[in-house]
Parts: sequence; C-alpha cells; structure tokens
Amino acid sequence: DPQTINFVDLRQLVMDLDDFEEGNSQCGERVLEAIQMAWIEENE
Repeated sequence: DPQTINFVDLRQLVMDLDDFEEGNSQCGERVLEAIQMAWIEENE
C-alpha cells in the first residue's frame, strides 16, 4: 500500500527492480517521495 509503506521498505523494493541501474546514492528520500506520490496517484 503506497500510503502506508515506509521509505526503508520502498527503497528496498526499488533497489530490487531488475531495471533499476542507479547506485544507492540515486535512491534518496526525494526520489522515494516522488515514487510514492506517483504510486498513490496511479491507485486513485
């Protein structure tokens, strides 16, 4: 659920994606917030 997932779990989901080629430094809080907001909007 995008409204209840914490950033630690969300970050791990992103890092586990096969297509995610960026390093750990590219998956910061700002990126996670954007992913979470897009996910919430998609579910509405």
